[in-house]
Amino acid sequence: MHLPVLWALGFGALPILQFGIAATALPILIHLLNRRKYREMRWAAMRFLIAAMRKNQRRVKVEQWLLLAIRTLVILLVVSAMAKPFLESMGAIALPGQRTHRVLVLDGSLSMAYSTADKTRFDQAKALAAQLVRDTRRGDVLSIVLMADPPRIVVGDASPSANQAEVLKEIESINLPHGGTDLVASFGAIDRVLEVSTIPRKEVIFLTDLQAASWRRPESGGEALKSATAKLAARRAQSVVIDLGVDGGENRAVTDLRLDAPVVTLNGPAPKLIATVRNFGPNVTSNVKARLLIDGQLGPDQSVPEIAVGGDATFVFTPGFATPGDHLVEVRIDDDPLMLDNKRRIALPVREFLNVLLVDGHPKAEPFQAETDYLTQALNPEAKSAGSPSQIRTEVVNESQLGNRDLAPFDAVVLCNIAQFTGAEVSSLDAYLKQGGGVVLFGGDQVIPENYNQLLFADGKGMLPAMMTGVVGDAQARRSAFEFDAGDFKHPIVNAFAGAAANVIAGLTGAKTWQYHRLKIPEDRRSMARVALSFDSGDPAIIEMPHHRGTVIQVATSADTGWSTWPLHQSYPPIMEQVILQAASGRLSERNVRVGQPFDQALPAAVAGTSVEITRPDDAPASVKLQTAGDVSLLHYEDTDLSGAYRAKFGPPMATESIFAANPDPIESDPLKLDRSGLKDAVPGWDFTYLTNWKDLTGNASSVGRRGELHRPLLYALLVMLMVESFAAWKFGHH
Repeated sequence: MHLPVLWALGFGALPILQFGIAATALPILIHLLNRRKYREMRWAAMRFLIAAMRKNQRRVKVEQWLLLAIRTLVILLVVSAMAKPFLESMGAIALPGQRTHRVLVLDGSLSMAYSTADKTRFDQAKALAAQLVRDTRRGDVLSIVLMADPPRIVVGDASPSANQAEVLKEIESINLPHGGTDLVASFGAIDRVLEVSTIPRKEVIFLTDLQAASWRRPESGGEALKSATAKLAARRAQSVVIDLGVDGGENRAVTDLRLDAPVVTLNGPAPKLIATVRNFGPNVTSNVKARLLIDGQLGPDQSVPEIAVGGDATFVFTPGFATPGDHLVEVRIDDDPLMLDNKRRIALPVREFLNVLLVDGHPKAEPFQAETDYLTQALNPEAKSAGSPSQIRTEVVNESQLGNRDLAPFDAVVLCNIAQFTGAEVSSLDAYLKQGGGVVLFGGDQVIPENYNQLLFADGKGMLPAMMTGVVGDAQARRSAFEFDAGDFKHPIVNAFAGAAANVIAGLTGAKTWQYHRLKIPEDRRSMARVALSFDSGDPAIIEMPHHRGTVIQVATSADTGWSTWPLHQSYPPIMEQVILQAASGRLSERNVRVGQPFDQALPAAVAGTSVEITRPDDAPASVKLQTAGDVSLLHYEDTDLSGAYRAKFGPPMATESIFAANPDPIESDPLKLDRSGLKDAVPGWDFTYLTNWKDLTGNASSVGRRGELHRPLLYALLVMLMVESFAAWKFGHH
């Protein structure tokens, strides 16, 4: 049975009320003293006056007592208003058996790190939460929920706690995550702690800065959010939102950091590191400086004169690396009130060179007669060739050797005119893609499309981006040829030709293709499979698609001159190099995640069970083991609640180290906040009390349950009573 909500009258300044009540006796004392001030004497003419007065004596007494009551009430209203009374429904009445379950919800989004006077909003929330715990009545119980993504029940998962000292310790130990919030999951966590409580009287107090990004309605979770708030209402839980935020806060943030290259090698071209800084504040910001750090060592800096309100500034650095291995690259700007988003990092594995395995489906001893000869020369030209050393090292094997090779040491595997695949070979390639490797498949006259469609395409569930639906053209007759159409040159494989001279572009579009496989991308894969290059017939020539953690690139024609003149053109080497770089890019992307997202690294199945020691950004240690995940072993680590570098040290038999980086979501840097009406729109149907005077509440946190301050109505009543007193005194004095 639900008990009715009980209301109590509280006072913000109780001593004033105590002294004021005594002051209400003054009019009565004055009245009594005035009566004792005169001595009665009878004289002859008085009897006529007394006779007249006796007729009106009752009326006069009533009028005098009425004036006395009005004047006494005036004083009572004055002192009552000065005592700041309010109606309260939380913790105000200590009736036998009337206990309260109070749930304190701390906003754990990145914006709560916003600092004023060396104290963050999260510090303020923790201080107010601690005061609320201290003001809790004996017998009440407490739960603590951290509103984050994912949310965390700090106290009260199994049952709420009545131990104030332990709850205070838990509040003190809470660290602010560097991510956002999952609003639906947070309300779900609140419902779970309320569900395990048998106490009928429930209160939920939110301590938040009401950042719009944290309270935004989920695009696909509107009904779930409505259901969550309905559960709060069904449990008759009173909700109070204490707004710790301030409109118009200044903030600049590094919102993006990316490389213009999918892979970085020592011998390759120096990559460009592109950083974006946004001004989220209400004012133009001047002289913004960005600094580059590599492995903690300060590098060059750049500055811009100003960034407009809501505008971006781009900084381009060219980092250099002297040694291969994992490097941590960071760009930071000067501190502002929200410091957590003033830096952004990339964990960058730098290779000495890329290892590429070329599998030849039609090997021949004569020069440039085998399927891989032109490709080998394009990717790894001979040392006597002019130009800089190649960043790619190739190894060529026959089709028959594919099933026996360990693919893990290779960054990409290129399959040239392979007739057909066995189930074991497909499983080996699939496991390799799970480890972040890249697979490139060229067509040719040996290819059996039915085998490719059955095992590699697998009804749209396999690694192949497109299904082979037939062969177009005739390489033997060569009656007609097809040319390439690069479109807008937006895909990275052909992007280098964008804006190039006509004769350079002609080196690509002038290549003749006599025969190719017609590739059909299914509708459900069009969002993932990107066409990098097409034929002038409209059919795809090169398709790129992510699969597992790796990348698959499907080429419709052959890698040699059997079906095309392309290997004889100058555009062939740079395009093939970009194909390999894109295929090998999977192992870079798996090192960088968003705060709150797990990072995974897939490794050969043989190293399952290896111990991995992880050092978090706050230098706290963690330990995990590589788990068996099908045909690979997997490093899976979920506790990425902090932004920064996570360093993984693998034990024997691997004895290697890897760096991962977690960065905050840029949307968390926007200080735009909600007010009461905005919160009602964001969480429709939610009944809550909205408070902003949190500084006053710190000294008397039990007053968060007030439903309304009464001093203003009392002052209005005082004004009315003064007018009534003036009118009554005038009216009674004219009889």
